Amino acid sequence: MSPAFLLTTLIVVVTPGTGVVHTLAAGLPHGRRTSVVAALPHTGAGMCAAAVRDRPTARPRIMTGVRRVFAVCFVGLSARMAVA
Repeated sequence: MSPAFLLTTLIVVVTPGTGVVHTLAAGLPHGRRTSVVAALPHTGAGMCAAAVRDRPTARPRIMTGVRRVFAVCFVGLSARMAVA
């Protein structure tokens, strides 16, 4: 692994996401209660996504469609890169 790759990985892992930035921006000037209220939608969205994720991945027909769409997009991007 190159040093550039390791540095990029470190930056991606250490840098906070938008939920953390939003929670801190709301909580620092207004206190703990506002910080908790700001963090709840991000936690709820993550839990909802985790609960919904298992339904489509358990159905072979949906996964076949996802794979085909991904393949078409990949071919389209490859063709675009080849032309450019």
